[in-house]
Amino acid sequence: MIDFPAGLSPETIDSINREAFNSVVKHGDHSMLNPEIPLGERLAILVEEVGEVATAMNYDQGGKREDLRKELLQVAAMAASWAQVMGDERYTNRV
Repeated sequence: MIDFPAGLSPETIDSINREAFNSVVKHGDHSMLNPEIPLGERLAILVEEVGEVATAMNYDQGGKREDLRKELLQVAAMAASWAQVMGDERYTNRV
């Protein structure tokens, strides 16, 4: 028997959705939810967020738990946004 959740909590899902929404507000047409964003730009967005996770983990940054959580939620939001867009019929990028 496992001693941890077998899925994401509603609070985590809400936080990911909020990050995706904030990204649209901040970046508009350059948001990951825009199906017309090219693959290379999508990858750059995701890798930038992963880099921010690495920075938050760096001992020079103080390693604050909440900062790391925030960055991980941003990675999750960008990855989930990309996955969602791939189901959009307007998404024409080849893999």
